[in-house]
Amino acid sequence: MQIMGLIHTLEQRLNRMQTVGLIHTLEQCLNRMQTVGLIHTLEQCLNRMQTVGLIYILEQCLNRMQTVGLIHTLEQCLNSMQTVGLIHTLEQCLNSMQTVGLIHTLEQCLNSMQTVGLIHTSDPSPTVCRYKAVHKVSSSDSRLCEINL
Repeated sequence: MQIMGLIHTLEQRLNRMQTVGLIHTLEQCLNRMQTVGLIHTLEQCLNRMQTVGLIYILEQCLNRMQTVGLIHTLEQCLNSMQTVGLIHTLEQCLNSMQTVGLIHTLEQCLNSMQTVGLIHTSDPSPTVCRYKAVHKVSSSDSRLCEINL
């Protein structure tokens, strides 16, 4: 994905989420969502993206996600982004998501994020941004994910 305007790396954006209360990383937030439906965590999606070399865009990875209760999936949000070109930021896209049980919505988790400009998914030569995951699945697990931004 090409991101225009002022931008933070995904690692920097996730670090900002440490200030939003009991949820520290997006992966931790999505782990709670696992209990309410057949949904993959973002961490699991990123692991799949890591294994294919020049990876899928986020929309392609997340299209395996199922709807969970009253919320829209990220795949559904990103599909609408893809059809319009230069549109909403991810934060704006998630504004329509509803709460699920006791967890925070992704939109609530991302409230502290700065606007990163307009996003579209048609960059023919995306820059690969390598970041060290801010979460660990186990004490010995510190994986690198490779994301096309």
